Amino acid sequence: MLTFDIHCHFFPQAFLDIARQPGNSFQASIQRRADGQEHLVCAGNFDHPLTPDFYTAEQMLQDMDAVGMEMAAISAAPPTLSYWADPAAAVELAASMNESIAQRVRAHPDRFVGLATLPLQDVEASVREARRAIHQLGLAGFQIGSHVNGKHLDHPDFAPLFATLAELDVPIFVHPYIPAGEERMQDYYLHNLLGMVSETGLAIATLIYGGVLERWPNLKLIFAHAGGVFPYIHGRMDHGYRVRTRECTAAIPRPPSTYMRQLYFDCITFQPRTLRFLVDLVGADHVLIGSDYPFDMGPANPVAEVTDNPYLSDEEKAQICGGTAATLFGLGDRG
Repeated sequence: MLTFDIHCHFFPQAFLDIARQPGNSFQASIQRRADGQEHLVCAGNFDHPLTPDFYTAEQMLQDMDAVGMEMAAISAAPPTLSYWADPAAAVELAASMNESIAQRVRAHPDRFVGLATLPLQDVEASVREARRAIHQLGLAGFQIGSHVNGKHLDHPDFAPLFATLAELDVPIFVHPYIPAGEERMQDYYLHNLLGMVSETGLAIATLIYGGVLERWPNLKLIFAHAGGVFPYIHGRMDHGYRVRTRECTAAIPRPPSTYMRQLYFDCITFQPRTLRFLVDLVGADHVLIGSDYPFDMGPANPVAEVTDNPYLSDEEKAQICGGTAATLFGLGDRG
């Protein structure tokens, strides 16, 4: 049985090099603390020790082996999205990071596929980089953020990008970062515990109501953290569609929940019955393993989160562990 992680990050060296440059526009720095440990500090309340699992392929592979993870779709960690940075610098960084991702994939083609990053504050440059990432670098898909400096993904400015992504016909992993309302969630780590999942729900809602899924039905959008709050409030979304004619019914021709079968989700729920609910809602063929590597907000053993779930059948476990990924990434009989 293939085990495949859709939600696996690292910090490319190009980003770490920039973080060591004072006054950069990426709001990133590497700071040495009193105990001698270096910390990576980035926009979005990010402050973590800079340990080998953040940047070395060797540590990533060791950690994958330890939990029985055969393959991973690797992506640059969310703090590197850098939509807030100077556009020209962001375009250059995205290209460098994608080359780093491609290099790691080439070195370990049996273990990794690569998800490219895009400088979404410059849509034209993102379209060019998207084509280069797939056609020249051989990457397998993309990771994008849930918004761009507060601009939702359904904004008309992003139409050329989604048209290109639909044409390329590869998976797109949508990850939340800097959630809406984070200024009210500074206590108790709520900006992550609650903010990230509410942000993902907001991204799904705007993509549906904004007609992105209606216009490009072949988009293969995968959402982090089991879809955030959206799967669990889809009934409320459908109720609003029925009763709020001007705001909701006029926006799209079908209720929001009918679009959910066009979407994919990682399985990071931390509760067996919650994962069972998600599978009942969208099908095991639309769910994949997620580890959120190397961060502590991922499950200790992402494979066991699926294989030890007493509410899933063996067939569903195999589908979530690798079957869905095999289909999305064209891995042949590996699923």
